[in-house]
Amino acid sequence: IADSTKISKRFLEAIERNDHKTLPAPVFTRGFVREYARYLGLNSDEIVNRYNFAAAGDDRIEQSAHLERLAQVQSPPRPKKSIPPTYARIDRNVVILLIIVLALGGVFFWTVKNRHRARATEVEVPQQPAPRPVVAAPKPPETSTAGRAETLHLVIDATDDSWINLEADGKTVINERLQKGAHRTAEARDAFRFRTIGNAAGITLTLDDVKLPPLGSDGQVLHDHVIDRQTLEQARKNS
Repeated sequence: IADSTKISKRFLEAIERNDHKTLPAPVFTRGFVREYARYLGLNSDEIVNRYNFAAAGDDRIEQSAHLERLAQVQSPPRPKKSIPPTYARIDRNVVILLIIVLALGGVFFWTVKNRHRARATEVEVPQQPAPRPVVAAPKPPETSTAGRAETLHLVIDATDDSWINLEADGKTVINERLQKGAHRTAEARDAFRFRTIGNAAGITLTLDDVKLPPLGSDGQVLHDHVIDRQTLEQARKNS
């Protein structure tokens, strides 16, 4: 369940024990409870309301008519681990290396074959007078691409508490809880990937001085949200 929902096992166990001291701020926990309920096939809104009662110390959680029904719901059985097939156990690096070696061998064979063919042609065909050199027209100056930004600059401003796990070009650059008013920046050559955003409405993003639209609603948890140059172009068109 932790792998599927991206919620740590410690927090899942705390939810099961009603251990509110271990759980993070309610704005994050509501998102965890909602994701957990969806995974179990339960009514997420009802479960979030029950959590709100419990977090506020309201005893109505013990008087809910659905308590007995929810207590009988069992988690889906964990899939049995089986021995992976032979091809799955082969190291991909070895396969890639073999493909590269075969490709280089093919190029070498093609080069040698064409070289022998060219020599044979030189022997059979009499040499023709060398053509007069043709003076090529000067090429127009190429447009410089130095002015194009090669690095994406991302600015993150926290308007509410939110947990952020951000990668830049595949490397984790931010993995922390941002409190309201926090300000962070990051750079990437290709793309950013938010592995987790604990509160989608709790942050605002600015990419290369272009403000991006909101990512979601209050308490919504996002996973694997990508921001790249295409996102920047789309934001510029909409601005």
